[in-house]
Amino acid sequence: MNVLILGGSGYIGERLTELLISKKYNVSVATRKSRKILNPKINKLFEIDWNNLSSLRDACEGNEIIINAAGASSKESEENYEEVINFSKIGTTNLIKAATMQSVKKIFYLSTAHVYSSQMTGKINENAKLKNNSPYALAHSIAEKITLEAQYKSIIETKVLRLANCFGAPVSINSNCWYILINEICKQAIIEKKINIRSKVNNVRNFVPITTVINFIEYLIEFDKFELPQLINVGERYSLSIEDVVSRVIARLEAKLNITPEVEFHFEKQNAQFLDYETLILKQMGFDKYFSFENEIDNLIIYCNEHFK
Repeated sequence: MNVLILGGSGYIGERLTELLISKKYNVSVATRKSRKILNPKINKLFEIDWNNLSSLRDACEGNEIIINAAGASSKESEENYEEVINFSKIGTTNLIKAATMQSVKKIFYLSTAHVYSSQMTGKINENAKLKNNSPYALAHSIAEKITLEAQYKSIIETKVLRLANCFGAPVSINSNCWYILINEICKQAIIEKKINIRSKVNNVRNFVPITTVINFIEYLIEFDKFELPQLINVGERYSLSIEDVVSRVIARLEAKLNITPEVEFHFEKQNAQFLDYETLILKQMGFDKYFSFENEIDNLIIYCNEHFK
């Protein structure tokens, strides 16, 4: 099966590319900026202009499935608001047009759980209202709407996956993933033998192993014979406070490397928030227990120890 990954040089894109190639998919990668793609087994590499329909059409040609993992980080979205919003509007619209012209069967858009709220609390399922007006969340919600409407209008089959906070080892050490809390504290522990937490320890977030995410995407590509919803929350079966996350990471550091880093919290402890990020589809398909939290942390610790020690 021929698959095109947009944003294939990013954190999730590189891990997904690696997995799909190992599963014998014929994978092409498209990126906005010229960058060395580490995996030599990709089929084709495209440097695309999202404002140019012809550029996107060339990349879509011959592919049955498109994974849209492209998008700016939260920091980039804040710094380049108009550019990022226009990218979501024009780029996503052009992608739908290009994919339709080339008879692509299906598009998966990788969005974020942060479209729901800047401070996620309570029970959140796919029917919850989107309340986050940050540039990052708005950019994703705009791209979501355009992607979902394409199927409503019978243009092309689409699915949107709202990903919780992915964590785990990247393919490339230069991947833009070291701002992610679990990735960051594992790196800190190896380099500094110390962990600094500048988030409120009572904050509760949903963290999901990147191994679970990429294997769920592969499952949807290969076996999506069921009438699954267009919009799917992708996360772990439980949410954790920042303090709980730190404790889990320290336990794995002690088990794997016999390291017990000093921890410094910069906020006083308060009552823990409640968050239930509902992932009913993953539970129904058994993916809520696909890859253990501890195994992902172990792999991340090993990666950090090899690259940052």
